[in-house]
Amino acid sequence: MFRAFVKTAFALALDATGTEKLVGVIRKRHTPPLVVGYHQVVKQCRTDWRQGIRAMQTSCAMLEKHLDWIGRRHNIVSLDELGHHLKNGTRSAKPLAAITFDDGYQDVYLNAFPILIRKGIPATVFVVTDIVGTPGAPLHDRLYLVLARAIDQWAVPAVMLAELLVRLDITPSNPGLITQSVPDAFLTMRALFDTLRQSEIQRLVDSLEAEFRIEPGLLEEVQPMNWEMLAEMNRNGITIGSHTKSHALLTTESGRRIREEIDGSRQELESRLGISVKHFAYPDGRFNSRTVRAVADSGFQFAYTTCRHQFHEYPHLTIPRKLLWENSCMDSLGRFSSALMNCQVHWMFDSLNGCLQDHNGTGSNVTTFNEITGVDPVSIRDGSKS
Repeated sequence: MFRAFVKTAFALALDATGTEKLVGVIRKRHTPPLVVGYHQVVKQCRTDWRQGIRAMQTSCAMLEKHLDWIGRRHNIVSLDELGHHLKNGTRSAKPLAAITFDDGYQDVYLNAFPILIRKGIPATVFVVTDIVGTPGAPLHDRLYLVLARAIDQWAVPAVMLAELLVRLDITPSNPGLITQSVPDAFLTMRALFDTLRQSEIQRLVDSLEAEFRIEPGLLEEVQPMNWEMLAEMNRNGITIGSHTKSHALLTTESGRRIREEIDGSRQELESRLGISVKHFAYPDGRFNSRTVRAVADSGFQFAYTTCRHQFHEYPHLTIPRKLLWENSCMDSLGRFSSALMNCQVHWMFDSLNGCLQDHNGTGSNVTTFNEITGVDPVSIRDGSKS
């Protein structure tokens, strides 16, 4: 609550003094057009942290508020049109913006798609191809849900998790990070993704799911779209982009696995949908020189991150993208705040912390800002248990 109050006060102070308008003018001269992203779009957001990652969700009502706010200030275009402007260096009379959705959740088809059609807004869905048309939930959702149940039932969660990792012969690159995160389910999930490869996380999830039951209804809430849904969206002006085969965090994987994830996803999308796939979104927004080169070698024209760091040699493959969710632009009274929205799209809160990713290295990255929300895990944790 205190963090929300401070952020609200900061945003309102900028709004009252006109400082945010000056910042917006300066930023427009030095940064690419606005690209925003979402994950799930639901009728009503979760209220219980045990039901899933709250920071993945945006309600239909809040999404409309965001879209209306952006539409009054920007010309909302497709990623193809935005890319055309970037490649040709052209300017438009009104600032450009693009709307994206990650992972391919079915609720985007059910809830966001009708809103986009009604408002005549183009958008892009970045798809994890291995789970399209399956009952399988994304790995991060499965990990969070089973961790929430395990931590809730374990007598000493940190010890029990450490012992399980030993039994599975899994050695984290930074065990201390995991220890510091337990018993918070969200922070523990983040720490595991920061310190393990995806194959190790899969083994951990399989082991936990054998002991702790996830209610079927919760898994249905995070079910992916099928190919027919994606095809219908594409026929109606929605761009389909790649988000890898399995949502592997590319910066933690081998060179061969990186190429399999990138190339395999693109080939599946083009084969199934009969389209040319030009756009790629890095899972969890994580990238380094090796992953960017792999995206370039695969033939993608544009790729999107979740921070403001760009590679000068690959500016179109490191396009900043601001990810939003239900509470990201909500004031301390639980209302949508235009002032907070302005701060978010101009990266004002991120500027206070800077980018903590190792974009030039080849190892794992331990990050404070992440794809799920675009804000720090502490505020996500606090919000998830309110």
